[in-house]
Amino acid sequence: MSTHRTVTRVAGLGVVATFVFATQMLNFPVGAGTSGHLLGGALALAALLLFQIYLGALVAGLDAGLVFNTWPLIDGVLVPSSERLWFIQPAWRNLFENTLTVQFNHRMVAYAIWVLATLHACDAWRARVGLSGALTLAGAITLQAGLGIVTLLYQAPLPLALAHQVLAILVFSVAVIHAERLSHRGDSLAADRRRAERGA
Repeated sequence: MSTHRTVTRVAGLGVVATFVFATQMLNFPVGAGTSGHLLGGALALAALLLFQIYLGALVAGLDAGLVFNTWPLIDGVLVPSSERLWFIQPAWRNLFENTLTVQFNHRMVAYAIWVLATLHACDAWRARVGLSGALTLAGAITLQAGLGIVTLLYQAPLPLALAHQVLAILVFSVAVIHAERLSHRGDSLAADRRRAERGA
């Protein structure tokens, strides 16, 4: 895939993601009734998913899924040696041009997102706040991870690759909407508390 097509894909995904993010964040106060820890987790997931979209675009642009198409190992190992991950000089170019490094980063961030989404759902369950949104987000992330693995194992056929990219945008949208609803739920709880105090 040419550099032009890679840049175009990254730019296109960035524009869509930024539009969704900006639309949802136009009115985004932190409500007094929502746990800062819970809302922080939701925001962290949204940010990581946006970053993961960018990493996925790099993987697609370098055709890294065609070069390293095994899972859970990548080219026979779980963690490649530093000599293979950083052999291009200067070292920072490996983050953008080394197919092994680019795909390894994409996998590691995917694992981190899945773990964080699971912990966030547990946090929402304990707090009894935003549980349906947290579970929906965790489920969507799990589905996206599974689709990514299948796409990789089948050497990224176009229908699966496109489905993986479209689902990435949908998952990011779910994450932003979930965080936004947590914020407004906090406002609602705070308003209810103020009304109760006035009534007393």
